[in-house]
Amino acid sequence: RFLEGRRRHILEEYSALAELAKKKASVLVVGAGFIGVEWITELEHFFNGLQLTIIDALPNCLGPLPARAANYCSKYMKRHGIKEFYNLKYSKDPEFYKGIGIPNGPDKEYVCIGVKASNYFMPT
Repeated sequence: RFLEGRRRHILEEYSALAELAKKKASVLVVGAGFIGVEWITELEHFFNGLQLTIIDALPNCLGPLPARAANYCSKYMKRHGIKEFYNLKYSKDPEFYKGIGIPNGPDKEYVCIGVKASNYFMPT
């Protein structure tokens, strides 16, 4: 909760990701909403070498956005080597990981589901 603790956490996460990138490790991002798509594209941009996969239970990324926006983001991820899987419910079952091309499971997982923007406090 304190600034120093947050700074330390960010530095630790950065160092861990840098080590994973050196090893060409696999990273799975669960949830292809705003946060999941932003996070996986940031990982691709700043940590070259990671093997990135994103999944979602919905039929495409960025569910509430217009189809053109979702298609744009999906094309971007494909161009940058990010594997996408949709209409897929997340599970820690080994068969699930095999089905998305990570037979031994990912080296790191980020679960970015269940997060909603809250703007109820803004005037209408």
